[in-house]
This record gives sequence, C-alpha cells and structure tokens, in this order.
Amino acid sequence: MSSLRRRRAGMPGGTVVVLAALAVVSLLASCGATDIPSPRRTVTVTVDAPGTAPATTPAATSTPPGTVEPQASPSGVPTSLSAGRQRGAPHSYAEAKARIDAARPAPRVTDRFESPSGNIVCNLGGSPRPMAACEVGQGRIDPPLPSICPPDGPPDIGRIELDESGAFPVCSSDSIREGDEPKLGYGSRTGSEDPVACLSEEFGVTCVDTATRHGFFLARDTFVTF
Repeated sequence: MSSLRRRRAGMPGGTVVVLAALAVVSLLASCGATDIPSPRRTVTVTVDAPGTAPATTPAATSTPPGTVEPQASPSGVPTSLSAGRQRGAPHSYAEAKARIDAARPAPRVTDRFESPSGNIVCNLGGSPRPMAACEVGQGRIDPPLPSICPPDGPPDIGRIELDESGAFPVCSSDSIREGDEPKLGYGSRTGSEDPVACLSEEFGVTCVDTATRHGFFLARDTFVTF
C-alpha cells in the first residue's frame, strides 16, 4: 500500500532515505558537530618585577676613526688658535684638506717655496719627520695669548711650525728663507703631499699634515692653527 502511494506520487523508493540522511546532517551541523576544533595558541607575557627598571643598553663611547684629540705644545700652547682678521682662512683640517685637494699641483715645487708676492716663505720636510714651517716677511702677528712669546725674545709672531704634535706660532728671531725658493702660484698646491701639503692663495698659505690631521693658515697680520 505504501509502495503504491509512492509510485503514484512519482517519488522513487530511495528518495525518502536520502532526505532522511540530509535532515540528520543538517541537525548535526546546527549543533556544531561538524566544526573542527582550532589549535590552541600560547601567548607569553613578560612582566618586570615590581620596583625594577627596564634594562638599557649604554651608548657607545668609542672615538670615531681619524679623530685627533686636542693637544698642546710642551709650553702649553694649544694647537687650535687664531689671530687677526682671518680673511679666507680655513678653520679645520677637513676644510683645509678639501681646498688643497681641489687645487692644481705644481710638480716642481715640493720641499720649499715662496708666495708670488714673496712675503711668505715655507720650508717642508723637517727632521726627524716631515713637517712644515712658514713665515711672513711683513705683517708679523700680535700673540693671542701672552704665554706664546717669551719675555726675553721678540714680542710678536713671525712663523708657524707644524710637527707631529700640531701647529704652533713661533715668536721667531731667525729666518728659514734661503733666497732661491721657487714661487708657488696662487691657486696651486705643492707637488708632493707625503704627508705634508701646502696651498698658495692670494689671501695666504695653508698647510696640512695628512698623518696627524693638523695644519695652519698664515697671512699678513693673521694666522689660524687647527
């Protein structure tokens, strides 16, 4: 009787079974039976103990490469001084070196020279190691510190000397001029810089020591050491 009713309604015999199965699946899904549990995640939280400060890393205190610490001569004269108007003068080794590197070299001028005006004369290559000394003929400079000129000597500065400990003004009574120095044209630098090099400009002469990173500028009535 039941089979006859299903055939009359056009329903295959297996349809009821399929529908019943679908109903069961739907009921299980609504209850969450088909969900796949998610894996547990572990979170670690670090808490500082009461009264303790967070750990800090001390700042680096190393000296950058190539840095030269301030020094002084045995008489206590600083290596960084200036006097006069300083027109056109460099005030650091880096500035002076950049200016010298940009100048044209004079291959035949190496160990000594004079400015085109003849007022400044320089001698390079002292002993026991390379150095530079430049002096002015006219325009000697009043000392910026009273301790520079000894009480029993000349009262003003006539020369700047560069050695391994720095550049220092000298209240000179002698002269390094020999009389046959070649002229170093304005805008030109000495042909050698091993390790001392000098640059001649209209407003003065600049010399640096690439080994110690010290140097100076000298002109009439003015100088700078660095």
